[in-house]
Amino acid sequence: MTADTGRRLAIVAVFVAVGLLAAGAVAGVSSLGEMGQPSGDDVLDKTEQRYDTAETITGTATVTVANDTATQTATVEYAAAEPNKAWAAVTGEDRAYEMGTNGTVAWAVGENQSYGRELPEKSAAMNDTTDPVPEENVTATLRGTEEVNGKSTYILDLEPTNESIDAPNTTLWVDTEDYRVHKLITDDGKNRTELTVEETNFNVSIDDSQFAPPADRVAVTTVETYETYDAAQSATDLDLPEYDNGTFEEARYISRADSTAVVQQYDADGENVTLLTATGASSYLDDAENGTAVQVNGRNATAVERDDRAVVYWTEDGVTTGVVVEGTTEEAVAVAEEL
Repeated sequence: MTADTGRRLAIVAVFVAVGLLAAGAVAGVSSLGEMGQPSGDDVLDKTEQRYDTAETITGTATVTVANDTATQTATVEYAAAEPNKAWAAVTGEDRAYEMGTNGTVAWAVGENQSYGRELPEKSAAMNDTTDPVPEENVTATLRGTEEVNGKSTYILDLEPTNESIDAPNTTLWVDTEDYRVHKLITDDGKNRTELTVEETNFNVSIDDSQFAPPADRVAVTTVETYETYDAAQSATDLDLPEYDNGTFEEARYISRADSTAVVQQYDADGENVTLLTATGASSYLDDAENGTAVQVNGRNATAVERDDRAVVYWTEDGVTTGVVVEGTTEEAVAVAEEL
């Protein structure tokens, strides 16, 4: 399964888990309402209410992603709980992984990959599992009914209210009795994604451990921001360099299980200068392509130029120091020699 396919399957899994399928409700087709069927507005509104009032949701779905050259199918198990917990496990033909959030840490575990990221307080508070999209973002047109896995469903064509948004064609099948989602198809002209919901359970008991990151496999990353050099230096045991010829703007302290880093930003007469101090970075930098050996105050260093930027870095006693400028290697070396 390709990385792009994996991302598409992951996105669909999250759609199901947090009820995005049910988000939005606007104008329907009045002629169908006059014939005894509800409007698209009515169906989508009741579907949203069905998911919005649920304290928890679990289920299983089959997802198929296809284009002109390949077709991939995966099974998605998912769970969500108020106010901001979600989990999904994707099992494909040649790939399997899990991802989730407990409201504080977002995480993923899969073959050859494992990560965790601490969520900022604002992001965690906004990660509501039941009302993630404003209602006015989607319009719905009801175009009939159809059976899906033996269940009678309404067929809804969904479009973004904002016509400038280039969204794929999306069709949703909703149960005519209890307004749960049974099927979703999106098609952007190149890729077609079909999701069939095999099972959905509302308001079942879910243990909090379902959403917890696997502590033995996930390296949790935390990020703190500081507005002064002194505050940043006080937050770490690393000996941070300081650039006196620039104006300090901010520093970010990044901590992982296997490394720490402090990234300082300076303004030097309108030019951005970045200073990096990190442990555990040398293994990543040893393979840097097109590196050039340079000297910084008699110290052996490596320089890399790429995309109108230049980086100069060196490692001593397990600590890597780097300078990034918008310019040439010579300019980066000059800044490094002024630290």
